[in-house]
Amino acid sequence: MVCDKIFSVFYQQKGCPMDRDSRLYRYIYEFYVTRIQSGYYIKGDAIPSIHEISETFGVSDKTTRRMLRQLKEDGFISSGSGRSSVVIKDFSNEDHADFCRTYYLAHKDAALELQCLRRSFLSSILFPAFCRLPADQREQLSQYLSRVRRWDFRAFIDFFCTVLDSLGNPLLASLFTESTMFGHLSDLYMMTDASYSDFYFDRLANYMEDLLTCHAAEDFGGIKRQLDQISQLRAEKLRKNLEASYAGTGQPVPIPVPFRWYITMGRIEHRSFTAQILLYRILCRQYQPGKFLPSVSQLAEEFSVAEITIRRSLSLLVSFNAVKTLNGKGTMALDIVNQQAMQLPQSEECRKELLLSLEAFQVLALTAGSISSVFFPDIPAGTLAFYAEQMRECVHQEDCYRHYKTCFDLFYAMGNSALSEVCSQLMWQTLWPISCRSLWLTSGETASIMKILLRSLEERDAKLFSRAAGRLFLRTFQTVRKGLIEGGVKEAAHVAWIEETEEWPPE
Repeated sequence: MVCDKIFSVFYQQKGCPMDRDSRLYRYIYEFYVTRIQSGYYIKGDAIPSIHEISETFGVSDKTTRRMLRQLKEDGFISSGSGRSSVVIKDFSNEDHADFCRTYYLAHKDAALELQCLRRSFLSSILFPAFCRLPADQREQLSQYLSRVRRWDFRAFIDFFCTVLDSLGNPLLASLFTESTMFGHLSDLYMMTDASYSDFYFDRLANYMEDLLTCHAAEDFGGIKRQLDQISQLRAEKLRKNLEASYAGTGQPVPIPVPFRWYITMGRIEHRSFTAQILLYRILCRQYQPGKFLPSVSQLAEEFSVAEITIRRSLSLLVSFNAVKTLNGKGTMALDIVNQQAMQLPQSEECRKELLLSLEAFQVLALTAGSISSVFFPDIPAGTLAFYAEQMRECVHQEDCYRHYKTCFDLFYAMGNSALSEVCSQLMWQTLWPISCRSLWLTSGETASIMKILLRSLEERDAKLFSRAAGRLFLRTFQTVRKGLIEGGVKEAAHVAWIEETEEWPPE
């Protein structure tokens, strides 16, 4: 199954935690090097603090300090006790050109796929954010315009991240930033051609100014049109420039570099990812209810982590009533699907996981419909027939997880690697609420959505599928948000409520 393949990829990405510190140290180092070389951080800019970097990437301060020492030794930053690390390296246009040619040639294919994906979801996340944007923030946003006209691409990103803050979900700003930077750094003209950059950044600033004008006039139709034009402009220019920039360079074709999006903010990485994998196996019945999981030592060997990490992962699963530990016998998988509603777990770690799950469901609620309408036609007929059969079984069984799993499988089957990456990261976060029956949709509402999904597969109807998929994730988001607030997770109230915009059921 596609999700099983994604599990394999997920495990490879996470890697063995003996490799993890080295992998993440290198990833974080390259993260900041590329931003310095690309001009995102320019000479004199302060980069985030040790605490902020550690929190963002889910690593220890020791790993962050090691990474900063390497940046300092390589001449990118200066740092000292009691002050911020500051960029000291300056890059000329030719440095940018060499950097792009040698490193980002490998990103071409992934950048084109990513731009296709961005066109399908950018307006879906930015439009509701503009609709909720307080009027008193327009003055702050207007200050970014002059910086954008001076080729400050960071100001462009900060402008839209500030807008996205109105939805109360840091995952949206993370997705916007990472997907925008990946495409920007793959565009050689953007980095090196002064006349092109003057024209392009001035045009971007004009669109941004028009967005603020429309917001002041409460012209939400105008906002929607401006967002669509920005998305269209970026996608068309990137495709044209990529094809022209790398034509006839004479360089050997490197191994393609895929787009990667890491959801790490606020997570305790070791126990979180091992617990997610174990929960996935329980939900998929790889560990049958009433049967014992492998021993702590066996799991520690499989994941290459310390036994204490496995014990903490199992403790997290116990809190969610997914397993039960029996003294002297081991850890038994419980029947999550058929258990009675339970009170939400109250530990701080569990609440963090549930809050991150809510944020993931909000991203899906905003984007599932628009993404499906674009990519559903690319699913092969045989694949649709296979998943239609899977959906028929879902309709006749009260198995909450299979409904979501089948939808995610269909997203993976849409054939866009950037979409698969985004869905993979989100899928792992959605598991926790599925293990809490009190956060489920009612059986009647679930059945209604599943029947429409089944019909869309049988009729190969992209519009119908996008309506049903969007409805599934929207209503799940609304239900989880309400349940978390009632269950005492007050931070859930900061994640903006998303309203329904279409009648249900569709005719």
